[in-house]
Amino acid sequence: MIHRHCLLIACCILAWNLTTASAAEPMYRAREIFDPDVESHGHVHASAIVQCPNGDFRAVWYENGPELPKSRYYTANQDKHDNVRVGGSRLAKGAEDWDAPFVMSDTFGTADNNPTVVVDADGKLWLFYSTMLGAPQWTWSSSLLQYKVSSNYAKPGPPIWEQSGLVIPRPLGLKEVVDEAREKLESPEVKKQYGKAAARYSKYLAQLQKDANDTMKQRMGWMPRAHPLIRRDGTLIVPLSNENFEIPMMAMTNDGGKTWIYSDPVPDVGMIQPSLVELPDGTLQAYFRNGDPRHRIKRSVSQDGGMTWSEPELTDLLHPGGGIEAILLDNGHLAMVYNNKEEKPRDKLAVSISDDFGKTWKWTRQLEDEPGGRFDYPSIIQAADGMLHVTYSYHLRTIKHVQFNEEWVRESRPPGKAGS
Repeated sequence: MIHRHCLLIACCILAWNLTTASAAEPMYRAREIFDPDVESHGHVHASAIVQCPNGDFRAVWYENGPELPKSRYYTANQDKHDNVRVGGSRLAKGAEDWDAPFVMSDTFGTADNNPTVVVDADGKLWLFYSTMLGAPQWTWSSSLLQYKVSSNYAKPGPPIWEQSGLVIPRPLGLKEVVDEAREKLESPEVKKQYGKAAARYSKYLAQLQKDANDTMKQRMGWMPRAHPLIRRDGTLIVPLSNENFEIPMMAMTNDGGKTWIYSDPVPDVGMIQPSLVELPDGTLQAYFRNGDPRHRIKRSVSQDGGMTWSEPELTDLLHPGGGIEAILLDNGHLAMVYNNKEEKPRDKLAVSISDDFGKTWKWTRQLEDEPGGRFDYPSIIQAADGMLHVTYSYHLRTIKHVQFNEEWVRESRPPGKAGS
């Protein structure tokens, strides 16, 4: 009996080891959400992906909709055209291909941009996006933040939206951040950092000091990009940045959007599109797209749930000023998707893994590396089965969806074509 019992235990251990070894095999797959040679959506950009509670995936992006009648306001600037809308698609659980794209949201006569999605603690799907009131004459500075909420999105096609609203921040402390930035610029160290651009940057900050007295400019221009964060206590945090000042701030709600509170501004200028992660000890980290001449991604830390933020510091991750996103994985590692080069064009896209909460990034693998190509604004999630899913703009003509596991990244092969 003892012999049979030991044999049974040995068989179980062997089966577990085989399963573990199998699960640890590197895996990678890529597909386009739609074929741009068959179905044109014009300028396609700025995607976000989410997994739904039923196992489906949904992706959103912005695109050129049907052409509006020509007028003196017509523009050929494709992401500020007055017919830009939010498109989307669904990948049903177990399906091989994404559904035919559909319209997620379209504000008639103006541009809807930079959509992002998240499923909250109650299982509701949120869509956030910016509507450019001044399109096409103004740029991002005229943006107004909108959101929609659905609990009926398990079927094909667009969600049934049950709630919609505006988020109109009343920021406090923007002028103080600008004043401090200009004061720092007077130090020899910072002047050396900016070199010949220091004089131009000083002039820019002087203009921002004047703009900081304009309430309209403070309240307009707030835009999303990376995923909202659902804090462990259920609070929904939307990472924002103001295009008039290039200063980030967080909007938070814990009552389904009935009321909103806002963090202090992150204490630096020249940063946009923050991406948030919550570490196991409750610390929040924010990573920023930025225009610092040292060409590295910046990071700030919050110890109070996102209400106040440390002075941003440089990481060692290369950065040409493109979109980024970071997530905390189930095993406590961090993953970052970004353009891993110092200068444009954004023809390289990589994923890096950190096992020490972002202090170092030990493993990097290329998702794309094609001279002259265009791959940017990545969005990353970890699915329920542990696989990582990334969507990104693919030559501005479609959205590419790749899925892989951490083992594939940790093979750490030399940079080359994805999947090689």
